Amino acid sequence: MRIVFLHHANVCRGGIERMLSVRANTFAEKMGYDVTLLTYEQNHEPYPYPLSLKVKCVDLDVKLYKAYKYPYPLRYLKKLLLRHQLSNAIRDFLKEAKADIVVCTDKDAHELRALIRAHTTEKLVVEAHTGMIDHEMQVRETRNIVRRFFAVIDLNRLKETVCQFNALIALTPDDAHKWGAFIRKTIIPNCLPEHPEQKADTSKDYKRAIAVGRLNHQKGFDLLLQAWRKVQERHTDWHLDIFGDGEDLAELSAKLPPHAAIHPSTPDIFVEYQQSDLLVCSSRWESFGLIIIEAMACGLPVVAFDCDNGPRNIITDGEDGLLARNGDTDDLAEKLCQMIGQKDQRQKMGITARQNAARFKSESIITQYDRFYKSLLEE
Repeated sequence: MRIVFLHHANVCRGGIERMLSVRANTFAEKMGYDVTLLTYEQNHEPYPYPLSLKVKCVDLDVKLYKAYKYPYPLRYLKKLLLRHQLSNAIRDFLKEAKADIVVCTDKDAHELRALIRAHTTEKLVVEAHTGMIDHEMQVRETRNIVRRFFAVIDLNRLKETVCQFNALIALTPDDAHKWGAFIRKTIIPNCLPEHPEQKADTSKDYKRAIAVGRLNHQKGFDLLLQAWRKVQERHTDWHLDIFGDGEDLAELSAKLPPHAAIHPSTPDIFVEYQQSDLLVCSSRWESFGLIIIEAMACGLPVVAFDCDNGPRNIITDGEDGLLARNGDTDDLAEKLCQMIGQKDQRQKMGITARQNAARFKSESIITQYDRFYKSLLEE
């Protein structure tokens, strides 16, 4: 089977890039797929995660972001020209590649439209990595009326465009429902990049909570710091370590309470999980929550906001973690204190969390993808 994964650029240490590398490597190495990672804005940057030599990497060198250098109305005209260029470049590539399936993310309706215009006989699949909730929240969080108007137009355009694809893959049942009944959907969650043999030593008391993610509004670290101040009043010997990079670094650093620190993102995050007692996820919304299953695989229970729509699809409240009311910092602090103060319960939840995370092992998830792709080609 020839499969092409289209993503604008693989340069960030993000969940999308990580999942693409895991699947590309597995399909090429273990299943004999002819796999290509197709980009168009790579700009000669190195790939953030290791790739098999059997995975082909092709960049079309169409930098859509260059349009933003120009003022309106010239910017609009430049966008049209670059999108036309992208569609032609994709068409030329697909004529040579003769792919069976092209898979792309739900990043942008214009990228999806360029692919629709360019494809011939390939089956087209959208993977909803960011999820409908992310697109909806971008509209809700936009305060400027004019920008919100255009954000609504873009969202509707995205929905209309996705309808023209053969199928959509959602990460959770909640997200699949949000996309509506207008397209064939299947639900396949993210997989664990690895299921470590070593787990956190529950006999030790690290007195450490860990949080991981991009330092931006969505991840809610400002809410976490508010909650942690309340936790510190009752548990002065516990420490919070946040790992991540992002635009809110300076603002969050200025608000750090005692016994809390922010560290750069690290490729050795599993080592950090294994030296912690629990994970806290303070996201305002999530499409899935890759860090949650990573931490659970290391034997960590999780305290998370019950936000749309990832955590509740992973965590069983009271069994392998605790869910706090979304955005309620008092409830988040209370759930953290409950987890911290009841060591026996915390250890039992950590054991269960590791067991429950096994359902996300890559072997199981890759098999689901393989079965789905084959069924698509049989239609």
